[in-house]
Amino acid sequence: MKRPPNSLFTRSALLIAALIITSQLISAALFMYWVQRPRLFMMVDLAESHLYGVRTAIALMPEAQRRLYLQQMSQIKGLHIQDHAPVLADGDTSDSLVINKFLELIGQKLPANERVFYQATPDQAIWVQIDVGHKPYWVMYSIAAFSTDLSKHWLDFVSVMVLLAILGGLIIHRTLNRPLQQLSTAVNQIGAGQRTEPIKEEGPTEIVAFIRALNRMNTDLKQMEADRTLMLAGISHDLRTPITRIQLALELIGGDFDVGLKNRVLANLAEIEGGLKQCLDFACDSADEPLQLADLNDLARQCAANYAENGYPVGLDLCEEAEALVRPFAIERLVKNLLDNAIKYANKDIRIATARQGQQLYLSVLDRGAGIADADLDTLRRPFARAEVSRGGSVGYGLGLAIVDNIVEAHQATINFIQREGGGLEVRVTFPGVDGEE
Repeated sequence: MKRPPNSLFTRSALLIAALIITSQLISAALFMYWVQRPRLFMMVDLAESHLYGVRTAIALMPEAQRRLYLQQMSQIKGLHIQDHAPVLADGDTSDSLVINKFLELIGQKLPANERVFYQATPDQAIWVQIDVGHKPYWVMYSIAAFSTDLSKHWLDFVSVMVLLAILGGLIIHRTLNRPLQQLSTAVNQIGAGQRTEPIKEEGPTEIVAFIRALNRMNTDLKQMEADRTLMLAGISHDLRTPITRIQLALELIGGDFDVGLKNRVLANLAEIEGGLKQCLDFACDSADEPLQLADLNDLARQCAANYAENGYPVGLDLCEEAEALVRPFAIERLVKNLLDNAIKYANKDIRIATARQGQQLYLSVLDRGAGIADADLDTLRRPFARAEVSRGGSVGYGLGLAIVDNIVEAHQATINFIQREGGGLEVRVTFPGVDGEE
């Protein structure tokens, strides 16, 4: 089954055309019944009265006066009377509903020995054969009285209706398209977790009410996110102080204190502090950072150097040119989260790679660990979801990939998890556009 047109302009134009055509058809039917029909009966009555007068006049006139009468009547515009048959083409028919109805009605009024004919060429006319004293006479009426027949101009009317419908559709389209486009863009951005500037309230009352509600919802969401970030920042600040004190106290403990226990406590404190940092990173809106032209190769080298200083060697496979319009601090957090995951779950042959193919720029983090099963990907990308089997145990707070997803969405990029030949995982982020243009 063919689907109906979806665009607002097409639907509006078709609706207006249908309404105009329907109203015109109703108007035409009412005009025919209340105006044209009474006029037609009046014209038939007038023609019948005229024919009666012609018959009477001819019957009462002497022969000499008849010829003069016929000669004088032939001078009247639109009317002609003669005593010989006109030359009529066989099978002449009219395509006018009004003329055909007139021929039918006047034919019913005539005596049995009189007839009515239609002449198509050279000029359209109606001939009535009357009988006076068993002698035929021919009365011709001009067709000008029927020139207002609308049936001949239906194509012109339809063309005008279509033009009016297109004009009406354009007006509706221009009136509604801008606010609807703004609404569509804003809803898509909010659905993707982004925040937008307030939309200008314009258009019909219903759309303005919807825009006002969407602006209010967007403001509320911004406030909720700000409150959440502030709350997490406060919790992180309040917890880091006692954590630092505990770490300092443990370092100062000497004597026979169990060194292994101390190290385990310090490790747990470090994990708590790392988890707090992850929560803050997850709460931060990456879209708040302005876009800048940055070299992803430089970011990769900096991250690799930082991890090497901490005893985690990271290899580099970089392309010649990797400049892109990005949010540098957000991309650095993305790379660090991917490196942390690779260290936790693989810690074997970890590399950062960049590549360019056509208009697309790739940034990848690779390892030689156990990889991630496709069935687990959706679960692991949710906040606070952690690996249990495929990547080797339950470690961390489960926010790493959720943070990565947020940063990827803020850059309108895509992320893919690719199982490597020979074992391991490649997490590839693809940036659209030449030189990072979005």
